[in-house]
Amino acid sequence: MALKVKIGTHGILIAAIVLIISVLLLIDRLLATGPVQLILEDGRAVPIEGASYFSLNDVLFFIITAWLGGMSFLYIVLFSKEMPELKRDTTAIPENKSTVELAATLLDGDEKVLFQKIAGDNMILQRELVLKTGFSEPKVSRLLDRLERRGLIIRQRDGMGNRILIK
Repeated sequence: MALKVKIGTHGILIAAIVLIISVLLLIDRLLATGPVQLILEDGRAVPIEGASYFSLNDVLFFIITAWLGGMSFLYIVLFSKEMPELKRDTTAIPENKSTVELAATLLDGDEKVLFQKIAGDNMILQRELVLKTGFSEPKVSRLLDRLERRGLIIRQRDGMGNRILIK
């Protein structure tokens, strides 16, 4: 029978705290200075740092804290997708705006510029977007990927290129 641990609704927060504490403990222990000896030479004290080795307790401490940090990081990565997305407040948006104008107001940066170029023509070839925006081909492709993932556009194959449509 598998052991199930139920952390509850604050699991990601707890895992993040454990990860931060374990990283800080590891850094503190690894950066701790070793023993220093003072030798008198010509009437002045000269510090000489002795060779320091990790004891068995130090090694066990490193293993345990690294394991805890690793498990916390793994938990955050695997279960962070379950967190609810933040919803934008849409009450301040006037209702007389069209869907395209609404989508353009929610976008920012290069995505907004690209979306406005697409909305202006309603149907445009991807290579025309490169010319109109001045962005590189890979950048236009990445931006179109993001817009497509958000459900704002549709790409249709058109010969060797793509035709972009507003969804």
